[in-house]
Amino acid sequence: MRLSREPPALLAPLEAATADALAARLCEHGLPALAIAAHVPSDRDRTVARTIELSHEGVTLSPRFGEPMHVAWPEVMAVLRGARESRKDTYSVERIPRPSGWAAWVTDGRWVTTHEKKTSHSSEESVQHVILVYARDGRAGMVADDDFDFTCLGTMKQPSSTASLTQLAHKLRDNAASAFYDERLVRLGCRALPLVADMESQSQSSVRSVVRTDTSASFDVLAEVMRQALLAGLLP
Repeated sequence: MRLSREPPALLAPLEAATADALAARLCEHGLPALAIAAHVPSDRDRTVARTIELSHEGVTLSPRFGEPMHVAWPEVMAVLRGARESRKDTYSVERIPRPSGWAAWVTDGRWVTTHEKKTSHSSEESVQHVILVYARDGRAGMVADDDFDFTCLGTMKQPSSTASLTQLAHKLRDNAASAFYDERLVRLGCRALPLVADMESQSQSSVRSVVRTDTSASFDVLAEVMRQALLAGLLP
């Protein structure tokens, strides 16, 4: 995965000075590279919108609680459309009783029941589609399809939340004409990255094991890589 065809690729966890020096040397040799902090912004650092308002002057993202985030169109630096995945894997062990003919022969006709173990596996996946809006002053807003009131879109509202989110992303792209627009995080945000500790939890009993994973941490890293690459001039 570190040598995957589609960048970005995470190379190594290093001390800050060493990472900066390595990134500089790679850039000197024609390979776009940058160093980012291990702790990147997450939803706690973004304005997670419940509703959104588009006007001739700019966009206003209003959260469920707290102050809205207003950005004039010329001050929108980037609009990124992406997705992140959560998954639940369940492993169950079942003991199936079976009569043993061999045991009956050994015990002079008395049937003996043995138990055979059978393991079953089931999985559930859910994908959350999001839009990230970055202002030139460092603020960040987010629209997530599972926590957004799509009725505020009016005639832009589509039959499905994913289609509505796509329509909104294209509307933001058209209005913020000077902003960088990208959709690569729709594909990349659902994969787990090496060197990133994605959220994982496990519960286990004698007959059942449940593993939950979430790619939000990888998504946040990739979003920060793209934001900083844009600031550094590594993206058009």
